[in-house]
Amino acid sequence: MTEKIDIKDYRITDQDILVDLRDRTVFNFGTIPGAVNIPVDEIDKLYLLPQSKRIVLFCQKGEISSDIADLLDENGFKTAELLGGYREYLKNNMLLQID
Repeated sequence: MTEKIDIKDYRITDQDILVDLRDRTVFNFGTIPGAVNIPVDEIDKLYLLPQSKRIVLFCQKGEISSDIADLLDENGFKTAELLGGYREYLKNNMLLQID
């Protein structure tokens, strides 16, 4: 079952692989520290990640990462998703002022 993590509570560990599913151009403008970029259109690369680690996924708003996390979970991966995605990360770090 995919774990749901509030972005305010998340701290990356050695047992996690933090994956940014956004496209490379957007990733290059900024991401959550420690994240690797595997764009959603390269989803097959996710299956090359080690199943011994927890795959923590995020996208822009959290919609796509939820679906991808469920798909990986169904295929034997330990998964988690960061609720609200990168947008929520920016809000919580006061880099984005929106309601």
